[in-house]
Amino acid sequence: MLLNGSKAIARKSLIAFFLIGAVYISLKVFLGPSQSIKPINPEQLFVIKKGSTFNEVLDNLYDQFEIQNPLWIKIYYRIKGVPNIQAGRYDISTEIKINNLIERFIEGDVKKYKFTIIEGSIAKNALRKLENIITKNEFENKLTDGIKKVFSSEAQILPDTYIFSDIDELENILITYQDYLKRYLDEIWTQKPEGNPLKNKTEALVLASIIEREAVLLSEKPQIASVFLFRLVKGMRLQADPTSSYGYYGDFSKKIGRAALDDNNIFNTYRINGLPPSPICFPSKSSIEAAIKSIPSDYLYFVARGDGSHVFSKNLEDHNKAVKKFISGK
Repeated sequence: MLLNGSKAIARKSLIAFFLIGAVYISLKVFLGPSQSIKPINPEQLFVIKKGSTFNEVLDNLYDQFEIQNPLWIKIYYRIKGVPNIQAGRYDISTEIKINNLIERFIEGDVKKYKFTIIEGSIAKNALRKLENIITKNEFENKLTDGIKKVFSSEAQILPDTYIFSDIDELENILITYQDYLKRYLDEIWTQKPEGNPLKNKTEALVLASIIEREAVLLSEKPQIASVFLFRLVKGMRLQADPTSSYGYYGDFSKKIGRAALDDNNIFNTYRINGLPPSPICFPSKSSIEAAIKSIPSDYLYFVARGDGSHVFSKNLEDHNKAVKKFISGK
């Protein structure tokens, strides 16, 4: 009887041992994903490379954040179903539980970056700004030839804020919006009045870029456009200061001097007839529409008042008076 009692005790002990073991393992498995990870710095990023397996991602989390043995987490998701995670750069700037982080991996809740092209800015400066974003945030890939081509000349895309998560997405966005600009031009071009002398959409972009640099007030863009259109009709040189600056300095960062005005380059409308060969900046939609939808007026001159507005004149005598008042101070 004692032997049988010992066997019963041993059997119960073994069952208890397995039960405790099962509870222990269950707790490890089901509590593993609920453990929290803390960022090492306020701008902590976790990068999932394309083609990474779920187990590789967990191993990288273990290496980067020293989470407890990822084996239990792997078992948990083996039971639950291995999730389909998305590659990208994930912001982990605040404490987060692993299961919540994995949900973000599944949703593709990647960190987004903003790149703004300012109206009236030039392509080479926009490209430099974009390169700084890529360098500062330590992207693994550099800018592609396709992206660089977008900024190889002015006005290949509209000024706007472009939001992206990686280089490939950025390239796709920029190419998409290049196509959008073409469609937009096609649409606005159908609204060009008969009296507008522009011959094609390239000329429209060129004039729009000049308007963008000349106009401060949105309300004055059509009137400024009408002056340039009238000059084109009359065969007068446009004499637009921004074209002198762009042709001489390559940008608009310096004050226009006599050397810039007199320089014989293909953009300087004080020295060439008609429009420059290509745009001088990124024009906005409002400038594009002003160039295409306007018609020549009977004004030939304008001068800045100094408050953003301009005085428009029909003849040189009135223009000279305005120059003396607002420029010379006489």
